Amino acid sequence: MRRLVPIVLPLALAAAGVAVDEIFRTDEVPTIVATEHVQGEAAPPDAPACEGWTLHVDARAEGDYLVARPAGGGQAADLRGPVDHLGGVRAIEVAPGRSLVAWDEFRGEVALGSSFDIVAAWLESGEWGSPFTVASGPRFQARPSLAASPAGDAWVAWEEGPEGWGGEYRSVDRLWNNPTDVRGPLHTWRAVRLAHVKADGFVAELRGGVPMPSFQLQRDAKGRRRDTERLGVFYERPEIGFDRAGGLWLALRHVHQAQLSEIQKTRTHVEHGFVVHLHRLTEDGWSAPMRLDQRQRDGDQPLRLRAEDGGMAVECVVGRSDRRKDEQFDGLVRALLPVDAGETVDTGRVVLEREQGRKAPELRPRDELRSRPTLEHAGATHTLLFGDLHRHTDLSLCFPFYDGSLDDAYRYVRGPGALDFVAITDHARDLDRGNAAGVPWARTVAYVDRYHVPGRFAVFYSYERSQGNCDHNVVSLRPDVLRPHRPPLREFWAEFSADEVITIPHATAPRPGSRFCGNVWEKQDDERRPLAEVYQAYRDVDSLKELQVKALARGQKLGFIASSDHLATSGAYACAWVEGSLPDALDREPIFSALRARRTYGATARIELAVTSGDAWMGEDLEGEGPFPISIRVRGTAPIERVEMWSAGERIGSIDGSREEGGRALDLDAEWTWDGPPPGASGWLIVVAIQRGGHRAWASPFFVDRGR
Repeated sequence: MRRLVPIVLPLALAAAGVAVDEIFRTDEVPTIVATEHVQGEAAPPDAPACEGWTLHVDARAEGDYLVARPAGGGQAADLRGPVDHLGGVRAIEVAPGRSLVAWDEFRGEVALGSSFDIVAAWLESGEWGSPFTVASGPRFQARPSLAASPAGDAWVAWEEGPEGWGGEYRSVDRLWNNPTDVRGPLHTWRAVRLAHVKADGFVAELRGGVPMPSFQLQRDAKGRRRDTERLGVFYERPEIGFDRAGGLWLALRHVHQAQLSEIQKTRTHVEHGFVVHLHRLTEDGWSAPMRLDQRQRDGDQPLRLRAEDGGMAVECVVGRSDRRKDEQFDGLVRALLPVDAGETVDTGRVVLEREQGRKAPELRPRDELRSRPTLEHAGATHTLLFGDLHRHTDLSLCFPFYDGSLDDAYRYVRGPGALDFVAITDHARDLDRGNAAGVPWARTVAYVDRYHVPGRFAVFYSYERSQGNCDHNVVSLRPDVLRPHRPPLREFWAEFSADEVITIPHATAPRPGSRFCGNVWEKQDDERRPLAEVYQAYRDVDSLKELQVKALARGQKLGFIASSDHLATSGAYACAWVEGSLPDALDREPIFSALRARRTYGATARIELAVTSGDAWMGEDLEGEGPFPISIRVRGTAPIERVEMWSAGERIGSIDGSREEGGRALDLDAEWTWDGPPPGASGWLIVVAIQRGGHRAWASPFFVDRGR
């Protein structure tokens, strides 16, 4: 058989495992392929359309649906749904009158647990077949890529990650090296899988799989922590395609971030090392790996393969999120990998694992998971919604290897995170230095607009103003809210009315020997800064005492939320009682109003907490001289141990959880009386609910001014 003759440059690093700054390592790559800079933009993803049908994801109140619509009009068909998150839709014509559609989905079933699935369906002569599963299970599985062979069959590649992806995780280790292969942030390790799909729905994976030697390098590494055989190894974003001789090409993004599994402290702000690798599969097996000479760290990098007469063309975008100061090309690069015109390849002779038929799991209505608690108070209905107002992606420079891409973030918050609203808060300095006309912010806004679905999921325009001692997250209803990170906070506040922007100060609790955001409380604007982080999962810090001593004691009125920041997942919640019922309550404007009103609390689990006094909600002023009746309603995810009352930085009372046969109850309804601050003084009351195991919720304070 004739061999591939690529265009090559000399290899700079010839040996496997050569360290670059001892941060990341590269596999042995005998061939580096030179790319050329070209005009225009990257080829778009395979259009989700086939045989006169267009495909799109319809986000409804009960979940996501994959909908097929006849291009010429007519009755639309629901191919799949409802699921929590459905995306990555790809379609390809395999033969005349026969096409394959594939997508990824997340299901969080009460009885069956969570599952990440790659699902596909055939379209034959205009008739849709039943969906079948290509891959299913608790491991992260997403982003399918499709290719049609000259013989008229189909192949699918996809990305695989750890089990429990998006589950409860906190970065409580100051070394930032407590993740393992099975517990950690959204981007810990990734592998690529490849399978052959037949018309009858049978799926057979390639025996031996895809070459991924960095996993063996990781297992053999010295100084590796326990349970980190895969951590920091990334084979991701697979794209596949057949050349005209019949060879199957695989392009993927690769890096071995070796430091992530080591015992010493993880170095942050490391964004280099991610490269594009290429392989070709024939009946003789895989070719040696090839590497494009362009590097790219962007987790959502567009990459496409296209068969041409001369061979296989590969195109990708580089530089759009690159912050290196040296001159780098920013735009589309292209390489042609030539194939001998006389070569003929029969991939039907490739050895596969045993074939199996895989029917897609049956989906059931999930109304019980989409419902939210409601409370009638002061003549109005209020709905409890859960969100996160401080999350980063790999657009932020701090942990681009751990935080995951924008795509990862939205897959998490709509999937295993099960949130109702979110604010993605990448650093202004990393969004092209706060340039609202730059590509990073344009991408951020595009994702906000794409995933904001009133009645289902609310997304705010947001970012973090990082100024060292005065970090704030900006949450807004305006897409033009981005500003450079340098202007002083008061000047920033002066640009916006209070009903357009909320700024939320970074968690400020000190660690022994260190300070963070130490100057944040020297400024005050109760209208534009109505909230603060009482808890942050990334640092695992509780700011309750510091907020009372440094902020509330100065007369600042702040409601409470909890946030994730970097790395952490399913460990901190911004909880808001929003006026109205579903679906109307689940939209930007009513949620924004609830945040401004401080009708909020922070929690480390999905604890339900409502604290009222007469017609007043937590976060509001109490009128009169007192004493004040306090009504507390709490439902935990575990039995309630106690409820504490705090004022002036001290605990002033507590209520034990009620005892029932067999243990403590999940619910607690209690009444308590607060005398209020002394005459002539101002004060506040904070209610904290604590459940068995340590999870807790911090209610926004009541505020009282007795004549000062």
